[in-house]
Amino acid sequence: MKVVLLHGFGENPDIWESFVKKLPDNYEFISLDYSKIAFCQTIDQYAQWVHTEIEERKITRFVLIGHSMGGYISLAYAEKHSEYLAGLGLFHSTAYADSEDKKKNRDKTMAFINRRGTAAFIEGFLPNMYNEDFVRKNGVFIRQQLDDNKKLPKEALVQATEAMKNRPDRTEVLKKLKVPVMFIVGKKDLFIPFEDAITQVGMLQNPYVLILAHVAHAGMKESPDSCAGLTSDFLEVCFD
Repeated sequence: MKVVLLHGFGENPDIWESFVKKLPDNYEFISLDYSKIAFCQTIDQYAQWVHTEIEERKITRFVLIGHSMGGYISLAYAEKHSEYLAGLGLFHSTAYADSEDKKKNRDKTMAFINRRGTAAFIEGFLPNMYNEDFVRKNGVFIRQQLDDNKKLPKEALVQATEAMKNRPDRTEVLKKLKVPVMFIVGKKDLFIPFEDAITQVGMLQNPYVLILAHVAHAGMKESPDSCAGLTSDFLEVCFD
């Protein structure tokens, strides 16, 4: 019983490491790393890269869980290869395309990264993933994440930003999925508006939903026990 995990933008697979330890050990967790990839120009191409990784491992049935941009990739994967999926999990992600304002912010992000580099970008970006209380209480972890993620290639971050900016709306994919779909929402999320997330919850045919009142954009770190509880139940149903 295999579970494939996709990290988010500006992260690497380490985001899942401590979380996976809280999940049942009868699953095989595979954390794919696209953080250094600069050859994918669209979210669909990232999804095709995932499929190549799946085929190389000779996996025919699995649960795919994505965080943020990893969720965008997961939805693109579900659109093309739903027959492989026993379930789909979205941590702080959305099926909506970027709004025009969001696209303008993506352009600013790309310009900033090109001008100032990865380190300066990550320094400002990463703490915004977490609620203020978590940042205040977990300074050592935040500093370690900053140090690690500042090593990500500038070209990979720029290409990922461009891909996110141009991704299509995939709400129809979300509506059509008959497999269990897990949706984890943070009320304090600065990147995924709460109202958008709740609207999409109503689109799900087979929902497993967790709304976290004091969490921002990283429930697997900010509220790991609650997220692990729902994820465990979700996986059990997917492989029933």
